[in-house]
Amino acid sequence: MFSYEGKKAIVTGAGRGIGRAIALAFARQGADVTLAARSEGELEQVAGEVRTLGQQAWVIPTNMSDLDQGERLIDTAKEAMGQIDVLVNNAGGGDMAPGSFGPLDETTPEGFDAIYRLNVRSPLFASIRAAKYMVEQGDGGCILNIVSIDGLFPAPTEGLYGSAKAALVSLTASMAVELGRHKIRVNAIAPALIDTKMVSDWIRTDEQRIDRASFYPINRLGLPEDIAAAAVYLCSQEAEWVSGETLLVAGGQKATSDIFRWVRGHNPVPESTRL
Repeated sequence: MFSYEGKKAIVTGAGRGIGRAIALAFARQGADVTLAARSEGELEQVAGEVRTLGQQAWVIPTNMSDLDQGERLIDTAKEAMGQIDVLVNNAGGGDMAPGSFGPLDETTPEGFDAIYRLNVRSPLFASIRAAKYMVEQGDGGCILNIVSIDGLFPAPTEGLYGSAKAALVSLTASMAVELGRHKIRVNAIAPALIDTKMVSDWIRTDEQRIDRASFYPINRLGLPEDIAAAAVYLCSQEAEWVSGETLLVAGGQKATSDIFRWVRGHNPVPESTRL
């Protein structure tokens, strides 16, 4: 099961964290991979790991906030690999301009544009470009958007980022409807907090890590490999009848939140109490 033999994939944000884990997971299943991110050094390191697994890797340094660079990535990858079977829109995040994060009344136009440029515009137009090639190839394809739990639930101080991810969740469903007739599937994964460099400031100490792990019934932090495993399934032939879905990969956090809301509704408890 889950064979990617002969498949060609593009993974953005592939230099580290979730993107790296997805690229390596695809390679282990037999895919050749184009790796894109801003840091060429990190990409070369991941490319070496892919080649060690016996697969081909192409490195294309790309700033996905730049629309021209993002579309050029798709064109260059198609030329290099000969085909595009899978596109993973993983590049995302924020904190790129003042007003990107924080209370919504502190949002700035610059922060808004930066967040939406990277988290909505970039994956949308990369997907449109890749889908054109997939249609020409005639044998379907898969587009996977990495969103966030913040796009599914309220995210105080991360509301702008959450709204952008919610927009990408909506676009995922719309693309699935429009591209389904070409046998192109479009899905998304919504991770909770994953132990990566991007969130290292939140889990610097053992106490912080233990506290954060307690948010989840599984009682551990999420790992990039957790998201990669979900990506392998969603982009595989075994998921041929799965499209337009957003898979929450969050260690059971939603269940905990639902229980907490139910308990408070039936037997109010102090604000400081957390299940």
